[in-house]
Amino acid sequence: MSETPVAPAAQPTTPEPASEAAKTPAPAQETDWKAEARKWEERAKANKSAADELAKIEEANKTAEQKAAERLQAAEARAAELERKADRAEVAAAKGVPIDLISGKSREEMEAAADRLIAFKGVSPQTPKPDLSQGPSGDSPKQSTADQFADQLADF
Repeated sequence: MSETPVAPAAQPTTPEPASEAAKTPAPAQETDWKAEARKWEERAKANKSAADELAKIEEANKTAEQKAAERLQAAEARAAELERKADRAEVAAAKGVPIDLISGKSREEMEAAADRLIAFKGVSPQTPKPDLSQGPSGDSPKQSTADQFADQLADF
């Protein structure tokens, strides 16, 4: 007899774990925010240095006229500020108002502010009249505590 290979009996197969993992979707990859922040920070630093270089180049390329115009503009601004301070001092001295209380951009505004302060200072609050039903008026001379005590003892 010849031997023929016999096929092994069909064995029940169990599902493999790898095939199950392939069936379930993989979770989305999380973004590493720290790494992203570092990346953008490095880009910003590179851009800052490039911007600084560009500013230096532009400054070097300015003509003498442009530089003189910028200096003139700065000097005019400084002169205007000093003029405002001088006007403030003059108004304060003329009106008799402390300089730190004067406000305004023009001399007219400063004078108007000083006049308002003077008007406010000139208005005195009304003093209340004494209530005579509560005792003697403020016209009588003040007695010392000892005199008041002696008057109280004399009534007994």
